[in-house]
Amino acid sequence: MSPQAREILDLGLPSLHDHAILLLDPAGVIVGWLGGGEGIFGYREQEIVGCKSSTLFVPDDVALGLDQYELDVARQSGRSHDDRWHVRADGTRIWISGTVTAVRSAAGELRGFLKIMRDRTDMRMTAEHRANQLDTIEGAMQRTHRFVQTLGHELRNPLGPIKTSAMILTRASQDPRILKVAQTITDQVGVLERIATDLVDVARLQHRKLELRLTEFDVRGLLEEEVAAQAQRAAAKGLRLETLLPEHPLLLVADADRLHQAVANLLTNAIKYTPDGGSIWVKVTQEGDDMVLRVQDTGIGIAPEMLPRIFQIFTQESRASDLVPGGLGVGLAIVSQIAELHGGAAEARSGGSGKGSEFTLRIPRGGPTPASERAAGRPGSSI
Repeated sequence: MSPQAREILDLGLPSLHDHAILLLDPAGVIVGWLGGGEGIFGYREQEIVGCKSSTLFVPDDVALGLDQYELDVARQSGRSHDDRWHVRADGTRIWISGTVTAVRSAAGELRGFLKIMRDRTDMRMTAEHRANQLDTIEGAMQRTHRFVQTLGHELRNPLGPIKTSAMILTRASQDPRILKVAQTITDQVGVLERIATDLVDVARLQHRKLELRLTEFDVRGLLEEEVAAQAQRAAAKGLRLETLLPEHPLLLVADADRLHQAVANLLTNAIKYTPDGGSIWVKVTQEGDDMVLRVQDTGIGIAPEMLPRIFQIFTQESRASDLVPGGLGVGLAIVSQIAELHGGAAEARSGGSGKGSEFTLRIPRGGPTPASERAAGRPGSSI
C-alpha cells in the first residue's frame, strides 16, 4: 500500500460513521474496533477490545449459538451474511446488516475475521410500516387470482361444443374447404385449451395457501434429507455439496412438504447451473423472528438486470436456457410463492455473470400470520 493510500485510510476510518469495522481473532475475540463502532454500539475501543463478538448479540441468539455459527459459516465458505437484532452498550436493540469474511494467510491458515456492520434500524422500521399495508394489497391480489382462475374455467366451457362441432364437420363432408376450416377450428381450440390450463395452473399456484399443512419440526433434518436426495446428482458433476448447520435445533412451524419442494427447487437449480467441479453450500440460521435458509453456489450467476424479476413466473435468463434448454421458468416462481404463503419471502443475490448466486428463503418461525400482525409482534419493533 502506498503512503498516500495509507494516509487516506488512517484519516478516513475515524470519520466512517455509518459502518462499524471489527477485527476478530480466530476464536471470535475483538482485537480491533474501527470506523463507526463507538457511535453505533456505544462502546469505546478500550471497553470492547478483548471481548467476544457475542457481546454485541442479543441473548436469545447467543443461547442458540448463532454468534459462533456465523463464524463457522465464514470459516468454511469464506463469508457469512446476517441481518439481525444486536444490542448496544445501553441495552437498546438495533437492527444490523453485517458481513463476516474469513481472513487467511497465503498458506491458507485462518488468521481471523473481518466483520463489517451497518445500522439499518431505520430501514427496518420503514419496512415494518410498509408491511402494515400488505393485507390490503393481498386482498386485491386474491381477488385478481380468483378472477384468473374463474376465467380459465369459463374458457373451457364453450371449447368442448366447438371441438365437437368441428369433428362433426369432418365426418359430414369431404369438401376440402370444409375440412380445412374444421382443422383450423380444431387447432385453435387446442391453443385456447392450453391457455385455459395455464391460467388455472397459475391461479392454483397463487392459492396454495389453502393447501398448507402446518407442523413443527427441526428444519435441519429437512435440509439434510434434501441434500442427501440430491447428493448423487451433484457427485455426477463433481460438485462439492455441503451443509452448514448449527448444532442447536431450529424449530419451524411450516408445511414440511412445501418446504421440501422449495429447497429441492433451489438445489436442483444450483446443481443444474453450477459448472463441473464447483461448490454448493446449504445454510440455515435464525434472524429475529425468521428462519433463514440459504443455498449458495459458484455457478453461472445472475446478470444484474435479471435480479429484480428472477422469481417471476416463466422468467428464465438467456444464459441459463442456453446451458440447459427446455426450462419453463417456473421453479423459482414456486419457491417465491411457497415463501409468501408462509408469510415470508424469497431473495436472490449475485455478483453478476459467472460469479455464483445465493438464494434465500425467509420464513416466520412461528408459522404464517398476516403481515400487519408480524410487524406488530416483532421483538424490539417499538425502537
